[in-house]
Amino acid sequence: MSHFRVTVGVVLMAMGVAASVVSGGQSTPAPRVPPPLVRFSVDDLWLDLHHFLYVLGRAQAGLADALGTIAPHEQDAMLPTLSPVEQTRWRDAVSLYAQKFSRRDLVSDRELVAMTGALAAIGGAATLDGAGPTLSPEVVATLERVAPAYRRAWWPAHRHANEQWVAETKPLVDQHGQQVLTFITHAYQLPWPAAGYPVHVCAYTNWAGAYSTDGPLLVVSSVDAGADHGPAALETVFHEATHQWDDAIALRLAELGQPIGKKVPDGLTHAMIWMTAGEAVRRAIPGYVPIAEAGGLWARGANPRYRPALEATWLPYLNGKGTRDDALLALMKLVGR
Repeated sequence: MSHFRVTVGVVLMAMGVAASVVSGGQSTPAPRVPPPLVRFSVDDLWLDLHHFLYVLGRAQAGLADALGTIAPHEQDAMLPTLSPVEQTRWRDAVSLYAQKFSRRDLVSDRELVAMTGALAAIGGAATLDGAGPTLSPEVVATLERVAPAYRRAWWPAHRHANEQWVAETKPLVDQHGQQVLTFITHAYQLPWPAAGYPVHVCAYTNWAGAYSTDGPLLVVSSVDAGADHGPAALETVFHEATHQWDDAIALRLAELGQPIGKKVPDGLTHAMIWMTAGEAVRRAIPGYVPIAEAGGLWARGANPRYRPALEATWLPYLNGKGTRDDALLALMKLVGR
């Protein structure tokens, strides 16, 4: 989140209008400050609360994942500090999530995607009055009922974790982000959001520790999502942001595959991102091992099939050989179905 300080002789104007410095009765244009590549937000209390309940609900429902092993311990440590009424309300909220929301996917479920967007938009407001009709009355009532307890018992630690994650990650973005972005946008031949990509940092997210949705919108965990700390956090930010182009790339792959009778296979655009974002950060930080390699992701799912094809077609393009469409067509010939 950017904060601007107004001082004597400097007028800061919104909507891209340049500032002016007044000296001796004359105005001279001040240099434009470029927008950030990514816009970090750490104050999304309602989004944080929603994700905490989501992960706790998954744990209660027996849907264990990495974050689900941590959240219950944090919950149990602070529950005794709540009043009996607050404890009952909190357990009821977790049970509602376990039954209704936590069994569903935050990325693909349209209701949950809409909830994420609405809660991200309202930030840390005192109430959910401005969230609009996207949130059901049941969700609004549940979150507002437990918000006072959350603010007191868990939010200070969660917000601190968010701030620490940004304090660790932002210098990497400042130092290497432009090089990574140049590499990725050149590869995809698609524009980056002019105002920067929004990154909402929450203590908990989903099983993967980070996910992107419509908007564009990225939510990343600050608590414990192995690949989301240190230099790998840089890859995670740009990996998830690159998903904003999935539809455009899938459409181009389909167009190129149609004359040769090939359809786009599931997971191909994601595999392309693993290679592209990983290579971008590897070249920005010598010695860096991309997440897909470090975590053995190339050996899972369809990736064992995609990796050799990407290395034969997409990687040479990333190294400067041929055009994007040449590489995409060659890729479709190898893995199109």
